[in-house]
Amino acid sequence: MLAVPYEAGQTLPQNTTDISRLWKVVAAFFAALQLVGYMILAVVVGSPPQELQINSTVSTIIAFVFVGASYGVSALITFAQRHQVLFLLHSIFIPYSTTNLLALLNILFHIHGRNLQMNTLQIVNICLPAAFSLCYALAGILAYRGYGRHRAEEGMPLLTDEEMQRRQLLRLLGERNTSAPSPDLVRSTYRFDLPGGERAQKGWSYLTP
Repeated sequence: MLAVPYEAGQTLPQNTTDISRLWKVVAAFFAALQLVGYMILAVVVGSPPQELQINSTVSTIIAFVFVGASYGVSALITFAQRHQVLFLLHSIFIPYSTTNLLALLNILFHIHGRNLQMNTLQIVNICLPAAFSLCYALAGILAYRGYGRHRAEEGMPLLTDEEMQRRQLLRLLGERNTSAPSPDLVRSTYRFDLPGGERAQKGWSYLTP
């Protein structure tokens, strides 16, 4: 999985609200589909055919189709939304890295718990999620560091959505409080002159409009 490229003068999004909800749903669906595929493989691999209620060959093929489709769709989404760094972090890199890690732990638990003998298919089931979990994690780290570096160069600190909304609200309130007073309010305001030195008496006068 390649890190997200950055170009000179590129404007990066501040949040993920600009992304269509369809992209998020598709990414979440295929992440779940990948986990289902690895769960099927964990059950089928190493189990004697007579203990299974399903066809092991067909189940293995379906599982690999689920896993392969998930990896392919995640790569397409990453390419299509390569400039939406926060979206890729929240919907691709972090979820898919977590999914692969869970799949790895699941297959290791089955192998150890059932005392299965290692074979080629089991080695593939271990190496595949381990490698992709590392790839997604590294891609997420590189993308986040590049995003932070780009924002720092622009003098814009990394802020959460809640912090940005809070600052925007404070800015609007400040603009409202610093607005110019109405002419009526100015005309009805008193001014006190306090002369010093030679004159000791106090006077007051209306403000002239």
